[in-house]
Amino acid sequence: MRKKRQEIPPETAAQVLFAADRTCCVCRVPGKPVHIHHIDGDPSKNALSNLAVLCFDCHRETQIKGGFDRKLDSDQVVLYRDDWEATVAQKRVKDSSLELKDEKKRKLRMELTTSLAEIYRENKQYSLLAHYYHHIGNKDLRDKYIGIALKSKPPDEILCSLRALQGKPELIPKDALARILKRHEENRNYSQRARFFLSVGRKLEAARDYIESVREDLKQGRNFAAAFYMKEMVSAGLIQDLFVDALRSAREDGDLWWQVRALQELEWEKELAELLEKNAKHIEESGDSMLLKLLADVRGEDEKSADLAKKLAKGTRLVVLKAKASHAKKRKKRPPESGK
Repeated sequence: MRKKRQEIPPETAAQVLFAADRTCCVCRVPGKPVHIHHIDGDPSKNALSNLAVLCFDCHRETQIKGGFDRKLDSDQVVLYRDDWEATVAQKRVKDSSLELKDEKKRKLRMELTTSLAEIYRENKQYSLLAHYYHHIGNKDLRDKYIGIALKSKPPDEILCSLRALQGKPELIPKDALARILKRHEENRNYSQRARFFLSVGRKLEAARDYIESVREDLKQGRNFAAAFYMKEMVSAGLIQDLFVDALRSAREDGDLWWQVRALQELEWEKELAELLEKNAKHIEESGDSMLLKLLADVRGEDEKSADLAKKLAKGTRLVVLKAKASHAKKRKKRPPESGK
């Protein structure tokens, strides 16, 4: 039963038309008569997310049946609308001399975007379609096709990748997780298991396997692979995650020094300053020159910081001299080699 049309509130209509510059979001031909289209076909739903500006020609294409789907379906209208509204917003603040070139690029990009989406949908490759929408930044359409893909009870790996895509690894069934980990253990493919751990949010285990993978690659002379996975590990932010975990452990152990070191490596200056001030009394009582210097730096006590720096330098020199003396003493006591 067709729902009764409800008039679009004037302020909503004005907002939609302004965002689209009173231009069809599909053909984008200026000056053509337009109207506001209900994307899901329900004329009673006047939410902004359900409205798009179309000319009458493009609106007719939403009604045409053919092939596997409508000629211009709701998903495509959403993509065209979001892209056009972003284009309009940029045009309003951008140099007009660049508009023509940029518009041509956008049209080519949108043609490719909608074509690829249509191919995946016609082939019922819903998991690929979900990944594609995630890649172009449309989470609503991504989640729509994740839901469709999950209804077909996909293999464990696809199920996990879809839930990881949503950022909801907790929804992965435990038995599916166990089966995948067992297969990775049997294959001893550390790099792929690292990627899997990363996708489900188990970052420390991912770091461990990346390092193991790099070690094996270097051992076998596969330097490109070693460099590639080291780069992937860094790009994933796993080094920072290790420092964060080290900070957590140091806090649990009440170890001030390693909390300080972790915060230094993370470059969290505000948190470091707060930690030092919070523990100022303990630091002053400890007599630790390094911590005292850091506290002086935080407080802007330049002269005190300089004095402590000199003290630390003298201490370092003393350590070096003691080490050299110890080494010389050992060499002196070493027995002569046989035959000499």
